[in-house]
Amino acid sequence: MKRRLNALERKPKLGSVNERIPYGSFQSPSVEGTEGAQYTHTLGVINSTGLNQPVLLCLIPFHIPVVNGTVQDVSVTVWLRDMVTQGKTSEITLTKALYNTGTRSVTFSWLHPQPIGFDDTNQWKGFAVDYRVNKRVNIDGTSWTVGMGNPMLITGVPAGTYVEESATGNPRVDGSLTPTDGGPPTWVS
Repeated sequence: MKRRLNALERKPKLGSVNERIPYGSFQSPSVEGTEGAQYTHTLGVINSTGLNQPVLLCLIPFHIPVVNGTVQDVSVTVWLRDMVTQGKTSEITLTKALYNTGTRSVTFSWLHPQPIGFDDTNQWKGFAVDYRVNKRVNIDGTSWTVGMGNPMLITGVPAGTYVEESATGNPRVDGSLTPTDGGPPTWVS
């Protein structure tokens, strides 16, 4: 045990010092997948092996498409899923009502159920970014719905760091993070 602790002091595990967590993605300008409540699709997977933090912060950019000068009536529901326990966050639905002239983001602050700690026996762990296409439109042979991209922030933090932490993931659009100590957010680089 002492040898392992010494090794961790030399090179901490990924995520233990607010490092970005690796992400594999399948995003597109309009997310892919069949429309309908019975179909679940995966935008990408966050490799959380070695996270060793109980809170996952994730910020995913999205946009509502405008075609021929018209904001399209589209809808996608998104959530995060723990691939070890199959626990998931609350869902958030992105619709035409959230349109503005640029890219917006969905923020999650999830006090997740995934096992953490140096005695964790899982060889690989991850979180999936899952979604459901509720509504898409077809214009001139092109199918459109909400577009989503690579997460702009994926990191782990200790419990009690931000006010917004929640077992539901507290998904919100353009959500900020409020440090519990009242100070400004700071990031270790």
